[in-house]
Amino acid sequence: MAGKIDEFAFVLLAGLIIIIIMLFAWGIPSPSQIPVVSPSSKSLTIRRGSSESFLLTINVTSKMVTLTPKGTIKDWISFSDNNFDSSGLSIVEVTVRVPLSAQEREYLGSIDVESSEGGKVTVPLSIIVTKESEAPSAEASRTIYIGDFTVTYASYSEVVKSVENLEVRKGLFEEKKESFGANVEKNLDLVTNASLIIDIVYTNHEGNLIVKFNNQVVYDEKALPGEIIIPIDKSLIKAYNVVEISTSSPGLKFWSTSIYRIDRIQLKVNYFGEVEKRQTFTVSRDEITHFKEGRVEFYVKDYQGEGKLSVKINGYLLHEEKRRGQFILPFNYVDVGLVKGFNSISFSTERESTYEIENAKIIIIHEEV
Repeated sequence: MAGKIDEFAFVLLAGLIIIIIMLFAWGIPSPSQIPVVSPSSKSLTIRRGSSESFLLTINVTSKMVTLTPKGTIKDWISFSDNNFDSSGLSIVEVTVRVPLSAQEREYLGSIDVESSEGGKVTVPLSIIVTKESEAPSAEASRTIYIGDFTVTYASYSEVVKSVENLEVRKGLFEEKKESFGANVEKNLDLVTNASLIIDIVYTNHEGNLIVKFNNQVVYDEKALPGEIIIPIDKSLIKAYNVVEISTSSPGLKFWSTSIYRIDRIQLKVNYFGEVEKRQTFTVSRDEITHFKEGRVEFYVKDYQGEGKLSVKINGYLLHEEKRRGQFILPFNYVDVGLVKGFNSISFSTERESTYEIENAKIIIIHEEV
């Protein structure tokens, strides 16, 4: 009898070992790779032929998060974002559209939220379908597009002008100079300094290369083929700048001609400070009087640094967070001080941080009268 018990214990132990090996082979998700979802369940009452939406907040770190509707209502459900990477909080708008053919009763379903690392959470759904309203109130929506942009509060550089294929020369009976203008469109208070980057492809070494920036000589030397970098002090930089390139005469070899051929010259400006995105938009009287819902939607493609992204409407903080992915930010017109006429929205961040934002827009929904 003892031998049989020992044999059973051996088989049980071997089975446990195999299970442990399989778990390690397949991978066990860490706590951060298991989604934490809010709300944990949802009930909606929707008329036939109508739709309702709600926000699903998902906290997970994963290379890919997948949302899958289940049950008899799976074809009614759509998502504002799916199959996305996440490094923290993500917000997904879930829309449930009930067809006119649906019966008036309660329907049960669910949404599976899964990480590619093996974490999974199921959100139960209850949809109570009622008969369509005989006189449903009509809604009107308007989308205000903001577009793609970058906000930053850091050190960064920008090539504001690039010119190619230049030649300057000077001899006893000829002189050829080159000049061009360059605009600095950003706030000059953010400018720290600049540089001229010149790629020389050929010179006959007869005279000096002379470079003037806003009529100030910043370089006057014999230059060899290759790259030279000329620093430009902040005090010389204006909103509109003129660069002039020439060469000196050959000196004692008065019968010769000094030649410089330049493959490319760039004006590179360095900045430090805050560059926010600010845009004004108008709101009508009807949109205020019969306001129903407002949303700001955008996608953060990438960010650098530890600073948070701040979104404000009329100076009122709507949201502040650090993450990638889709953002859907609902707002009430009272909370953000929305008024008839001109309003403003701004995106900004903190020091040493940069955010790349795509497809930003404002959606305002109001009842039609």
